[in-house]
Amino acid sequence: MQQPSTIDFWFDPICPFTWVTSRWITDVAAQRGCTVNWRSFSLKVLNSTPGNEDTSEEHRQGHRMGRVVVRARRDHGEEPIAALYSALGQRLHPGGRDDVDAIIAEALAEAGLPAQLEDAADDESLDADLESSTRDALGLTGSGVGLPILRLGERERAYFGPVFTRRPAGEQALELFDAYVTLTGHEHFFELKREITGRLEF
Repeated sequence: MQQPSTIDFWFDPICPFTWVTSRWITDVAAQRGCTVNWRSFSLKVLNSTPGNEDTSEEHRQGHRMGRVVVRARRDHGEEPIAALYSALGQRLHPGGRDDVDAIIAEALAEAGLPAQLEDAADDESLDADLESSTRDALGLTGSGVGLPILRLGERERAYFGPVFTRRPAGEQALELFDAYVTLTGHEHFFELKREITGRLEF
């Protein structure tokens, strides 16, 4: 089984399931020496159709944070994106907060990014980049998917999932990753799914 040297990980900061999977992938990447490329995604874009815009307030706020991520990447490159996502996610999910403007300001400071990037949250000129990155992910998965979306190495396809309600840890984290690499590498594998039950544990 060939281990990937890179992992493309599409995220919307607002999604709690994506957050749990991202912490697992961060742990695995550190142990396996993989590089994680943190890619922008908008659940608002995913759930909007021509003439029928997604009206979820949660998704709107995720989209606003996504604009900040896009602007940070445009101005400062890839290096600060992991820290920015981590700072946003810690406040949103384990922290249980919903004061998004304050979260953005604090996360930028924690990631060492300039405070003026806060203005990006309401800058609609950034939507094209956010939509393009979302479409890139969907081009690799097809329709009928959600988040998280991962692509291993330079594979021609990506997958929605895995979805966890609690982050795998220790040796189990690596065992599950190895199984994921094997399963998603099979040419004729497409989907596993069951109803999510229980509560999220951050």
